[in-house]
This record gives sequence, structure tokens and C-alpha cells, in this order.
Amino acid sequence: MKIDIISDVVCPWCYVGKKNLEAAMAQRPEISFEIQWFPYQLHPEAPVAGYNYHQTIERKYGKAQASAMFENLARAGQAADIDFHLDKIELGANTLQAHRLLDLAWHQGLQNELAEALFKAYFCEGEFVGDDTVLTKLAGEVGMDRHEVSDYLASDAGSELVRKQIAFARQNDVTGVPSFSFDGMFAISGGQAVEVFVSMIDRINNKSQANAS
Repeated sequence: MKIDIISDVVCPWCYVGKKNLEAAMAQRPEISFEIQWFPYQLHPEAPVAGYNYHQTIERKYGKAQASAMFENLARAGQAADIDFHLDKIELGANTLQAHRLLDLAWHQGLQNELAEALFKAYFCEGEFVGDDTVLTKLAGEVGMDRHEVSDYLASDAGSELVRKQIAFARQNDVTGVPSFSFDGMFAISGGQAVEVFVSMIDRINNKSQANAS
């Protein structure tokens, strides 16, 4: 079963959705899954050098609402086995470089591992995932060649593809992430509960078996 995920590295609900999807997949070990991540930018205007994360959130939502949002995320994270530490985040990131790296990782069979590393580094450890040095380090930790990654990030390779994929998502009315597509037939959005993903997997699997018979 092919599952396409449109996501942004700095979207906490994308991390929750990833974990809950994986928990659902674990309940269906008889099904073979293939996951591919596609890019989206919640903050395409973000400077390469980053921006003050907490000030920006509080300016957008207000201090009380921002605090309530963080508490809600912490609860959702605990349920999904994520130890969110949003207090550690100092700089929000422009994620174009991270998305370029995820595309490279796809071709090396390491994309899902890199996605996990990026989410964990940003949301649990407060690392600045807009920095090429951090990205190179994380890529190396999941098995990618650091020298190749460093050279790749220093070039412009893959940038146009990522921009086109983001534009395609917006043209197809993707206004928020995560968005999950199952075998190109059905899509759901948001950091859904495990049970929702299990139900969708069963629905697609039953439909595929019916079409094959």
C-alpha cells in the first residue's frame, strides 16, 4: 500500500500524524507499506537565518492561546510516544533545504528515517533544522553520506522540484498539513488518531482485494 504524506518539517501535528500512522501500520503486519514524503511550507517567507519562534507564535495567537496550544500538543505527543520540548526551540526555520534533503533521502531509501530524525531534532531537542550543518549531521546519523549531503545542500540541485511540488499541493487545495493519501484513492488530513488510520488502511485494503477478485 502506497501512502503519500504532504508535510512540513516544522509542523508538530505532522509528527503526531506520522507516529499514529506507524502505530496503525504495526497493527496490520500482513500488509506491505511504502511511504513517500512530499514537501509543503507553512512559512515560505521565513528567513534562512531563522526567526524567533516563541515571539512569532505569541504575536500570531496571543500568549494565552499559544500556551493552550502547546499544552494540547504535549498531550497529543504523549499519546503518540513523542516527548515534545517546544520550550527548547529558539529559532523557527525555513524548511526548503530540509525538503531538498528529504527528496535526496527518498532516492536512497532513507526518507522516512530522515523525516523522523528531523522531527525529533526540532521538536524534542530544539535543533535548528534550517542550518545545513545540522541537516548534514542528521543525514549522517540515518546512514546518508555526509560529504555527499554537504555538497548537495551547497548546490541548488532539487530546489526547483521542491518548489514545483509545493505549488502543486497548493493548486490542489492543500491548505494545511499533514495530508495523507492512500494508494492515490482517499486522503485524510491532520494528526489523526491511530484508529482513524487503521480504519482507512482496512478500507483501502478491502477495496484493493475486491478489485483483484
